[in-house]
Amino acid sequence: MRILFNLAKCKVINFVLVMGGLILWSSPATAGPKITATLASVNTAEYINPKMQLLFIKKVKEKTNGGLDIQWVGSGQLGGLKENLEAIMAGNLEMCGVNNANLGPLFSETQLFDLPFIFRDYAHMRSVSRGPIGQNVYDRLEKATGIKLIMTGLPDGARSVWNRKRPVRTPADIKGLKLRVMQAPIMVATFAALGAIPTPMSSTEVYLAAKQGVIDGAEWGPAGMIQQKSYETAKYYTLTKHFNMPGSVAVNSEWFNSLPNNYQVAILVSAEEARMWFDKTFDADEEAALKKLYELGMEIIENPDTAPFRKAVKPVYDEYAKAAGGWDMINAVIDY
Repeated sequence: MRILFNLAKCKVINFVLVMGGLILWSSPATAGPKITATLASVNTAEYINPKMQLLFIKKVKEKTNGGLDIQWVGSGQLGGLKENLEAIMAGNLEMCGVNNANLGPLFSETQLFDLPFIFRDYAHMRSVSRGPIGQNVYDRLEKATGIKLIMTGLPDGARSVWNRKRPVRTPADIKGLKLRVMQAPIMVATFAALGAIPTPMSSTEVYLAAKQGVIDGAEWGPAGMIQQKSYETAKYYTLTKHFNMPGSVAVNSEWFNSLPNNYQVAILVSAEEARMWFDKTFDADEEAALKKLYELGMEIIENPDTAPFRKAVKPVYDEYAKAAGGWDMINAVIDY
């Protein structure tokens, strides 16, 4: 038996225990004060992250007997991730879905988890970001910005290279390819180091840009390949899994700390339950997406030798090591 959260720190009244993966919850006898909040998402409701967020919201409402009512606002109606995070820091928004890549401009040490090939696989990413290393980084993020993270370590589909020109087995195969990347400096630097021509643009522009030959390809996980219909514009897909940035839900820490103790615990327990659902569902969905890509005729290289790729991106580590917390932190993640 272990205590899931630091009860003394949270000053909780209700006990939250995990026994063999089963979460036990002693619900409040009476409803507390009526509190409303908003959770913003840039995605539409059919994506897995919003489904998890809506499950979380439902569980919070149940555990507080309707006292804490969180409204979900999707499709980027409250702005992009940058705007959402700024609103949380300003106290104008309580929660939003977030990817680790969006945290770097606010607190550089979170870039530790953005480095290429820093994680071996999803299990490694989850254990690091949810364990003492992740807690250390995210605790300091909270102190620096007022952003508290819950539901940490959510896979966002390890990014892999797809293109319309040729199969990619070595860094030499990437050389000269014009690949769309997110507008994040580490991502641009990574593909420049691999010899590609990194081309930042919105994900909404990728399909047409690839179809018209403006770009040769891009990089995202199997589910993203299906959602973006990339199989219609490209034939080759290599599971390089070069970026495996964890997702989470950001919360305004001042708002969270102002809540009644049992509401705080309801949030934390609901977050854990929703995250457990996400892990199980994500793994099954990704397996199904990869199978679908085979059926659609893509040429997929599942197990490329990543050693040459890791060697090629060493300059990225040299450039960002200090900002990401230093080589001791980098090596701690690699060896974890």
